[in-house]
Amino acid sequence: MLDWANFLDLRPAFLLLLTELLTSNRRLWNFRVPSTSQNSTEITEKITEISSRNEPLKGLEQGDKMAFKPGHTAQKSLYLALSLVLGLQSTCCYQALAQATGPTGTMLLPMTPKLDIAKPKPATPKVVPTEAGDITESEELLPMPGGPEPLAKENASADPTAAAAKQASASAAPPDDSADAIADDTTLKGTVQIVADDTEYDQEKNTFLGTGNAVAIIAGQNSKLEADMILYDQNDQTMDARGNVRIYRSGQLTTGSAFKFHVTSDEYLITKPDTEIQGSLVVARVAEGTKTGLTFKNGTMTPPKPFYMQRNAMYGPISYRDETALKMQHPDAYLNGKQHFVFKANKIVYERYKEEGNLTMFGARMVFNNFSIPLGKLIATTGGETRVTMPVTPYIGNNMQSGGVNVGPKFNTGIGKDGVLSWSPMIQYGGKQVGQTAATDPNNGKIGLGGQVSFTNDRFTSHIAYGTVSNLLVADFKTRLYKNIRLQSGINRYLNDGLYGYRRARAIAEVVDNHTFNKIPFVQNVNFRTAAGIAQDNPQLINQSGTAYANLFGSAAQTKTVMTTAMRVSEQVTATTHPLFVVGDDKYGLKSYIYGGTGVSAYSTGNARLMTQAGPVLDAHLNKVRLQAGYTQSAVKGSSPFVFDQFIQGSRSTYVSGDVKASKFVTLGGTLGYNLDAKMSYAKTVTAAIGPDDCKLILSRDMVRGTNRFGFDMLYGSKIPFNKLVLKGNPDQGQQGGI
Repeated sequence: MLDWANFLDLRPAFLLLLTELLTSNRRLWNFRVPSTSQNSTEITEKITEISSRNEPLKGLEQGDKMAFKPGHTAQKSLYLALSLVLGLQSTCCYQALAQATGPTGTMLLPMTPKLDIAKPKPATPKVVPTEAGDITESEELLPMPGGPEPLAKENASADPTAAAAKQASASAAPPDDSADAIADDTTLKGTVQIVADDTEYDQEKNTFLGTGNAVAIIAGQNSKLEADMILYDQNDQTMDARGNVRIYRSGQLTTGSAFKFHVTSDEYLITKPDTEIQGSLVVARVAEGTKTGLTFKNGTMTPPKPFYMQRNAMYGPISYRDETALKMQHPDAYLNGKQHFVFKANKIVYERYKEEGNLTMFGARMVFNNFSIPLGKLIATTGGETRVTMPVTPYIGNNMQSGGVNVGPKFNTGIGKDGVLSWSPMIQYGGKQVGQTAATDPNNGKIGLGGQVSFTNDRFTSHIAYGTVSNLLVADFKTRLYKNIRLQSGINRYLNDGLYGYRRARAIAEVVDNHTFNKIPFVQNVNFRTAAGIAQDNPQLINQSGTAYANLFGSAAQTKTVMTTAMRVSEQVTATTHPLFVVGDDKYGLKSYIYGGTGVSAYSTGNARLMTQAGPVLDAHLNKVRLQAGYTQSAVKGSSPFVFDQFIQGSRSTYVSGDVKASKFVTLGGTLGYNLDAKMSYAKTVTAAIGPDDCKLILSRDMVRGTNRFGFDMLYGSKIPFNKLVLKGNPDQGQQGGI
């Protein structure tokens, strides 16, 4: 087979030899064969110099254009050879040039379409530009899979010299910056486009290789593959990428060290993948892609920022309540050291088409060194604020003050963007029926069943609970109406009553508006609380909470059975001054301020009441000990038709609240409020926070109202190890086909 590249190297010398023979009556001149590095300009100048000797060719008469008329047989042979050389020049120079200069930087590789589509009608193929400086080629000239021969062009009978000149002029055109752009409109449907610094096609193996900043795109897909090297095998429709692999798909970036992709089946394997899911970083050993989704194996998932979960944390010790408020605002500041527990999951499924509840962990566990707590299925929302819903949590408490001690599991399910639906079957021990005493209550000391159902989200909360021993239904509903305005309602439920603390009506519904102002001279803050609504009283509910609490209302209230219904409008103003003095700092220090308030209430029954109170407060920090103590002077004018909102603090009262950090993991605290007039305690609680900073157990016991509270405080910002993580792109098939 003729080697056209070698022929091209010798052709200039052959032309010089023929020209010398023709112009010098067959005299043979000694001349140097030009080397392969000699350019075409030098050869052209040499031919022009010989032709300028003004020695016309014999036998070529004036007017003859298409044929030579040699005068001798020898000259005739030379003329024939010269014509042959010139003809070969026009047909093979560009083919030899293409072989000598190597492949261009872009390949369009027809492949079997992955989608079942109707057979398209024949259309004029697009001419796809390559990188600047390369010869523009039509897709029709590319080798098809299974054969090395190029497709014939429709104008194959045209002058090959003119075609070559046309291609040469195209290659000499100024560079076009748009040639570097990679988009679906530059590629025919069902083709693979490979762009690289260097590309080559192996006809025997039917493979295409791109090396150096290689990029692969499959037409019709919203994805792109980048790597140091990309090899595409048309025999089995596989793509193999090595070195600094980067996969872009639907705005998501996945990196790895190696990538293998089966084009027609959408199956692929990534070695050492590293990707980000809505801000959560996923690192694994391998990742496998199928039509059901992308599966990562043996890796970790790190949330974008620490997430904080708590229940009843504000009922803990006083110093711990201050830390909880800061922890909710800046959770990352409390994870300086080692995480004391780790979340682990057997399988994680991330459904990226969902805005909420998009992360589900199966076989989740909380691991404390060698001890682990099974959690089952865990649902979270990642992206933006990270939210986690614990599927099952323990419940120990009064079941919304329905009476006695209630114990049971609490099942939680995430609903919507931030909602949680919970339900809990319980065993109730103790408690008494409303209007009964321990001697007259037939259920006293018995064990019964209880239950609770609740739904909470960022806008409203609702609970309903019942216990068979106390035979008492308790419910509430709270929602935000507008900015600081909210609706609160309840049945046999303790609700916040401002200056009067938490009070329990048989039924109540009111709209409450709270406004706080911080820029007032000499005052740290001022709060205005306006409320209006309707309520019904059941005096016997005070007996339900215990004798100590009922005694604060007096003997007349304890025996009263009339249920009063009335509308109520109230306004309360409370204020706290700036510190009167400050000594020391937050570790060892003492400061003092004055707290006071005024409340006025009016009722549809014609009753009205005015209450005012004020007094100094001392706040002391003694390293591991925190103490607050205060004295309050109060005055009340008028009366209320209800029992539940009576003022029980007395005209003179005092209180002490504090805690001590017994160890690194235990903080104990309590509060004692004492009515100096009645010589009775109006508040008596014991609290405890047990555990490290990132996971605490909260216990609280109110001995006046007879209520118990159980809570937890959990902060997590570490990696979540998993055996398998599945990334789904849509609800039916997971990730759609493609790279």
